Amino acid sequence: MFKQILKPFNKSLMLSCVLPVLVACQGSHLEIMPDLSDETLLTEHLSVEQMHQDIDALLKGALERHPDLDKYTQVSELKSYTETLKAQVTQPLMRTEFYRIVGKLSHKFNDGHAFLIWPYQEYNLLKEQGAKPFPFEVFTNTQQELYIQNDYHSGSDRVVGQSKILSINGISTKDLVLDMQKYTGGESQLLREKVVAARFPVNLWAVYGFINEFKLEIEVEGKVKTLQITQAQDWQQTESVITEKTKKEHYFKELDDGVALLYLDHFDIKPSKFEDFVDESFEQIKALNIHSLIIDIRNNPGGNTDTVAYLSRYLANKPFRLVSALQEKLNKENRGWFNYKGEEGEVVDTKWDDWETPMSDDIRYSGKVYLLTGAMSYSAAIVFATTLKDNGFATLVGQPTQGFANQSGQGNLFNLPHSELRAYITTRLLVRPSGELTQQGVQPHYEIEPGNSITQNMDDKTIAATLELIRK
Repeated sequence: MFKQILKPFNKSLMLSCVLPVLVACQGSHLEIMPDLSDETLLTEHLSVEQMHQDIDALLKGALERHPDLDKYTQVSELKSYTETLKAQVTQPLMRTEFYRIVGKLSHKFNDGHAFLIWPYQEYNLLKEQGAKPFPFEVFTNTQQELYIQNDYHSGSDRVVGQSKILSINGISTKDLVLDMQKYTGGESQLLREKVVAARFPVNLWAVYGFINEFKLEIEVEGKVKTLQITQAQDWQQTESVITEKTKKEHYFKELDDGVALLYLDHFDIKPSKFEDFVDESFEQIKALNIHSLIIDIRNNPGGNTDTVAYLSRYLANKPFRLVSALQEKLNKENRGWFNYKGEEGEVVDTKWDDWETPMSDDIRYSGKVYLLTGAMSYSAAIVFATTLKDNGFATLVGQPTQGFANQSGQGNLFNLPHSELRAYITTRLLVRPSGELTQQGVQPHYEIEPGNSITQNMDDKTIAATLELIRK
């Protein structure tokens, strides 16, 4: 996952520390969550001048690193918005308070690989001291409606999955979602709203300071009731036959005679572990005589493209590339030893000539492949989708991705000078295998209007539609 891309290094395409899950990287400009240089930053106020300089530094850092920010946003509008944010800083503030101003610059980048990370040091400290974030996994629909994903219980209290949350601590959930998406990277508002839901507990704390105590208005079967959540409660997901089987991040299961589902929650996994999972899955596929394989990446925010390449080799009937070309903007951190790549500010164009080979005929899959895509399919998941579509390895079903088919990737990280809030900005642009440069999401062959939830079961709207295609 954390590998250099341009040869003579290795060929992994992305440093994809993005969206719902952020993990530790390697190297000073690749380390996601380092400690503060001075822990007094947790308790001291920043001056107005320091915060103004930090806002300027975030904009400057993005302009220095992003290979083509003009493709994603209006830079003049971005600069104007920066001045608007600076005008909102009129008195000394704590880091957490400052984040609620400067963090809004994230949505103006309009790129899921460009954003300011929340004040994780304070958040982690609170949890270490026993604080409890919002306890439920949630999802949103296109109307900014917020739903509880699963069944939960705490003692004798119960919450039913699919319950609609109308408000939290007196604020309507529509307003919450619309506000919190401003602190998130993403090529569209819908994508940013999906990201808000995916990391809802930390967003709720970072943007509103809500932790430990939550007053919810929820709607269940048309009836509205109030749910008071306290720090003393211990909310746990209620297990069922279905959730026990499908709660894994990656799994294989037979759906129907000759039809199977491969669910991939992310590609952020050690390649060797993923390869073992894929090998075992295709052994089952062969043993069960599966003629139609559904691969679900609708919730997949990305990860390591080495995993994408390995899985694609099982589905390929010819040599293929994950991308056809890439661009990299050089800065002081990524220009290589003795600046061998070039000078700071230079954009390097490289033709990608690493071709992958299919698995041997005795193990590769020769049946039909249906790839399910959705708004949250992102980063390496989009690389997977374009690899399968452009090479004719699969039929795509679902919704267009909200991220662009030609993805950005391999971000650099840097601290704002005074607050030490951490920013993540992409340095590379990837061109899909077909070479098509249209700036839009990956378009499925069959677009299916999404249901309210994704269940990976027969009642799932997109899976049901795919099964109909298979039966034709």
